[in-house]
Amino acid sequence: MEDGKILSLLLSRLEAGLDALAKKYGPRLLRTARNILGQAQDAEEAVNDTYLAVWNAIPPARPDPLSGYVYRVGRNVALKRLRSDRAQKRHGGYQLCLEELAEHLSGGSLEELWEAKELGQAIDRFLAGQSAANRRLFLRRYWFGDRVKDLAREEGTTEGAVSARLARMRESLKAYLTQEGYYGT
Repeated sequence: MEDGKILSLLLSRLEAGLDALAKKYGPRLLRTARNILGQAQDAEEAVNDTYLAVWNAIPPARPDPLSGYVYRVGRNVALKRLRSDRAQKRHGGYQLCLEELAEHLSGGSLEELWEAKELGQAIDRFLAGQSAANRRLFLRRYWFGDRVKDLAREEGTTEGAVSARLARMRESLKAYLTQEGYYGT
């Protein structure tokens, strides 16, 4: 179903909108939540919390594009849960993604950096200068938390090649952000 139709159903407060939302975006939401949280049950709960958050936000919100809004809400729900769980135990997969980036970005926690609007815009400008393949790879690894193994399989290459591309992109990002004045040399 098209996003416009799903949004119309949600704006009309029809539960069919939630069903369509789950059918269209559920698999990616679940995969992202699993990547962040590391446990299937926690991921399923986060996805259900995402549907509730979207239901409560629409209306009055009329997000365009709907996909970006839904994925951002889902990621934020999973990150919030991760922060609350992290005091008790460490989750490996997504935490590793954040640590990879944190090694190349100094000053404050990485989560604080991602939330900073100006830094986010700088990262957007950096990614706009990358090839479509590199943008997709970067976002899948660092936004959706996909594993290097999965990315390599889907790219038809080795894990080492994907890791090397990501490392070069992290170094380029650091250099770009330094040039933009976010970090001293």
